[in-house]
Amino acid sequence: MLTVIVIGGVLTGIVLNSFSRVRGQLSTRSAQSNFMGLHAQARAFAVERGVLVRLVVDEANDRVRIEVLAPDGVDVRNQMDFREAFGVDMVTGQGSVNICFTPRGIANPACAGAFTGNSLVVRFDAADRSRTVTVFPMGQAREG
Repeated sequence: MLTVIVIGGVLTGIVLNSFSRVRGQLSTRSAQSNFMGLHAQARAFAVERGVLVRLVVDEANDRVRIEVLAPDGVDVRNQMDFREAFGVDMVTGQGSVNICFTPRGIANPACAGAFTGNSLVVRFDAADRSRTVTVFPMGQAREG
């Protein structure tokens, strides 16, 4: 009887460990996909409406939001809390940064708080899994 209990405990441990890894993998993949969706939405909104749009990547709060920059203020169009929705940490290495899209759909590096350097890498971490999105100076984004 003791042997059966020990074997059952070992198998349970193996299953729980595997489940944790799969959950981390799914969380990071979903976060990566949703970030890409928000990025595309911000860019498309700028082109379709002919307005300046800012994609705010708030590393401190693990949030991303789309803001329309209008003469009368800022209008938040969409936002997502990645920690709440997917249980992931969002890391940029640059703190909170902005990606501003012009009405032509390209990034404006002169935008206040815009990322510096050749690219912005946004990493999503959960458990022992990690996925990244790279945003390039012209505003294009690529997974991986």
